[in-house]
Amino acid sequence: MNIYGHVHVAQQGCKCEQFDPCFLSSIEEDLLIKKILQTHDPNCRYKIDADQLILIVESTMHFISPKFSYPRSNCINSRNIEVFGLEEKLGYTIRKISHEILCKCYEDGDLHEETMMLFETLGPFRWDAKVVLTLAALVSIYGEFWLIMQLVHHNYLAALTATLKQMPRELNMLKIQLKALNLLVDTMIEAANLVLDFEGLPLQQELLDDEAVVVTKSKMYITIYWILRSSISCASQIIDFRTMKDNQVHVFSLSLHLVIQHSNSTTIAAWALFSLVYKLSGLCSDLRENLRMCQMQIDRRFPEKIHDLFKVSHFNNQEVLRVLFTLKNDLPLKESSREKYCGIQELESKVVILLISKPELFSAEKIFYLVQQMHDHPLHEKFGGSYAVLWVPIPSSHTWSLTDEMNLKFLSNSLPWFSIRRPWSLHSTVVNFIRQEWNYKDEPVMVVLSTDGVVTNLNAINMVWLWGAKSFPFSASREKELWEQENRMLQLLIDGIDPLFTKLVEGGKHFCIYGSDKISWIREFNYTLKKIRSAGVQLEAIYVGYRNPSKDLGNVSDISIEETSSISLSTAKMKLFWLRLESIKNSVARLEQASSSLQLVLKLLDACDTSNDWMIIAKGSSTDVIILKGREVQERLNHFPELAENVAKLGLFGAIRCAMGSPLPVKPCYHDEILPSEEGLTEETVFCSRCKRPVEKFVVYQCNVTESAEQ
Repeated sequence: MNIYGHVHVAQQGCKCEQFDPCFLSSIEEDLLIKKILQTHDPNCRYKIDADQLILIVESTMHFISPKFSYPRSNCINSRNIEVFGLEEKLGYTIRKISHEILCKCYEDGDLHEETMMLFETLGPFRWDAKVVLTLAALVSIYGEFWLIMQLVHHNYLAALTATLKQMPRELNMLKIQLKALNLLVDTMIEAANLVLDFEGLPLQQELLDDEAVVVTKSKMYITIYWILRSSISCASQIIDFRTMKDNQVHVFSLSLHLVIQHSNSTTIAAWALFSLVYKLSGLCSDLRENLRMCQMQIDRRFPEKIHDLFKVSHFNNQEVLRVLFTLKNDLPLKESSREKYCGIQELESKVVILLISKPELFSAEKIFYLVQQMHDHPLHEKFGGSYAVLWVPIPSSHTWSLTDEMNLKFLSNSLPWFSIRRPWSLHSTVVNFIRQEWNYKDEPVMVVLSTDGVVTNLNAINMVWLWGAKSFPFSASREKELWEQENRMLQLLIDGIDPLFTKLVEGGKHFCIYGSDKISWIREFNYTLKKIRSAGVQLEAIYVGYRNPSKDLGNVSDISIEETSSISLSTAKMKLFWLRLESIKNSVARLEQASSSLQLVLKLLDACDTSNDWMIIAKGSSTDVIILKGREVQERLNHFPELAENVAKLGLFGAIRCAMGSPLPVKPCYHDEILPSEEGLTEETVFCSRCKRPVEKFVVYQCNVTESAEQ
């Protein structure tokens, strides 16, 4: 018999191996590898999600043999497994392979040649796809057989189906064969997972020595050969179970001679399967050791590879994204808007915002607000095609919990941006790089990659909260530019939170925004507010809660509404107000120096940081605002006699400023102040910086000497 030969068990006709598996010399092994490679299409036109499919195979075997652990159900989504590049569905592909394996079982051919024919069929697929599709086809055959046998005594339909398929109703005499069969499938799955692990090694050609690649791939090719060959032998054994007559299984109705004969045949068939287990176990051991050596090389060289990646410029962002995210999957991204899996080429020529967070991302109100700022923003139509958000969820621990996976599944299906399909497959070096170099500390960050893969902002999240799509291209320099242009302090505080805010600002009326966590302070403020209103001043008051609210926020808010006739935001909108305030604080802290337009912002931040009780009085969109904190509110505004007297002639702002300062002198002071002309200055009342009285205004024109001389 040659090295590829096989023997038949006469009583059952099973295509099984001899007791001693075939051992190949190095020359014969090289020849076999050469023939295997000739069947392989190096372009790998067809791809599947092999990791997902192997989970289904393992889950199926769990119900056949309790030895198999059952993967968490939320990891498995068989409907989303596709054969990429091939028009036919996954189910049809598996049925076609199952049919081919079954046909080979009924033929009286050479097992080696039949294995090579199976390689030809699987030629266009990647190596990991070859083994997983073959196992899926085998397990579908085995699962159908086992399901009928489990129901045959309890379900009439199963009994009729067993009759049509000429299947026995008892398998008591086949325990040893079933044990061998289950053990062999278990070993095949173990070997398949090693193939998947090698195919998923990051940057093989760049980080591994040539010798390590060649040796490991040779072991992998031989392992795949024996997986495919064993699959045909297993299917042949299952066919023998199907065609077995009842009188071959019912021992007590047979003569002693037939029992011994049957026992010998089943023993031979079982030991033939055990021999394949022995062969594959040895290959697994060798391949596992090679994988360990390869992994050590990669773990040693990968960190340096990532660091060097961001030290040089690139033609586009594809190299950076490939190293970070495509290590184990050709289609690593999920786009919920189109409900499809896709590759990193979808992000080419775009500014990519890496949203790095825990799997739960944000609270619901923050998620909706982020979608509003980045996807529903008025400028999204203008800039939306030039940038993309890619969500990279990373849990606090090194393992993914059931809750983590459920959050990922729900949010990745709901949010209008890209997400990493299988973030638990991210290489540990990539995760460590994100945590150490990009300073990810479990709080959400937005790292911005330019179109050529350069990091332009280590955290754009604050500018996104404040300006949304207007922040494009979301670089640190753009953030500085936005602050230099910003002169709308009130709009910056309230933009997009509530239409009421917008109405008050655009209406040009006086309004007051205040916050406090003390009921006593709110009641005192209520007394002052009533006095101001009694003077005929229309002043709308809006309560925005306080920083880090506790559970009793609702009670404080109710009292604020009832006793001050204030307008109170919902709890969710209050949180957004404080989110914007915190974002302003964090964003300003990143600036080297504050411009003059930020002085009021800094004063407000100081008021909120040093006191939980504060208020802002403003009029329309004017940049002129009054900020008070703590006891200042009562101390200044309680000078109501002067305030009420001056409201009519000085206006509310003038009267409050008079109340905030020292009492007005008996006689006004006389001095001149030259102020630069500003738009709207002639309409606004200007107050003296010394006596707080309104000043008389005169327009002074300055002659341009150069132009006069020329004229």
